[in-house]
Amino acid sequence: MIQTRKELKFYIQSDRIMAGYEELPFIQRVKHSLTSPPILSYLKHMRYCSFYKHRRGVICKLLFTYHFLRYKKLGLKLGFSIGYDAFGYGLHIPHYGTIVVNNDSIIGNYCVLHTSICIGGAGKVIGNGLYVGSGAMIMGAIKLGNGVSVASQSLVNKDFLSDNILLTGTPAYIKKNSKVWYERDGTLYSDRVKRIENLKKSYGL
Repeated sequence: MIQTRKELKFYIQSDRIMAGYEELPFIQRVKHSLTSPPILSYLKHMRYCSFYKHRRGVICKLLFTYHFLRYKKLGLKLGFSIGYDAFGYGLHIPHYGTIVVNNDSIIGNYCVLHTSICIGGAGKVIGNGLYVGSGAMIMGAIKLGNGVSVASQSLVNKDFLSDNILLTGTPAYIKKNSKVWYERDGTLYSDRVKRIENLKKSYGL
C-alpha cells in the first residue's frame, strides 16, 4: 500500500531503475518518460491505483478510476492481472505474457516475475527478493522467506521460511541454498538495488 506522494514517486522510480530506464542517456530518458514501454506504463498506473485507492475525496476517486481503467486496459494487452497492492518497490517484469497475482498477497521488494505464472490464493506473505521462473505457481495462504527463487514449472503449496533458497519440483522442495537473485545474476542488478536504496535514503523513507 502506497500512502504518500513521496512514496508514490519513489515506487515508480524504483520500478524504472530495475528495468534499466533510469540509466539511459538524458535524451533517451526524456523520450521514455513521454512514451514509456507498456510494461512500465502498466506498473506506473498500478502504483497510482495503490496510492489513490486509499485516499479520500471525490478528486482521488476520479483519479483512481482513470488510472484503474488504464491499468486494466494495459493488463489485457500484456496478459497481466496483478493486484495493485501486492508488491513492494523495485518490481521487475522482463517480458509480456500471462501473470496472475492475487491482490490479497503481501510480497516484498525487488521481485522478478517471468511469464505464465500464477501467485494465487489470499493470505500469502512473501519476503523480499522473490524470483519466479516461467510457468511456476505459488498457491494457498503460505509464507516464504527472503531471497526465495522458484524454478520454472514448479508448484509451491506450503511454507518455506528459510532465506536464500532455490525451490523446484511439483510440489516444490528445497533444492539448494542460493543467493538472492540480484546478487546471483551478476552486478548489473545488484548495482541497481544499491541505487534504489540510496534513492530511498534521499527521500527519507
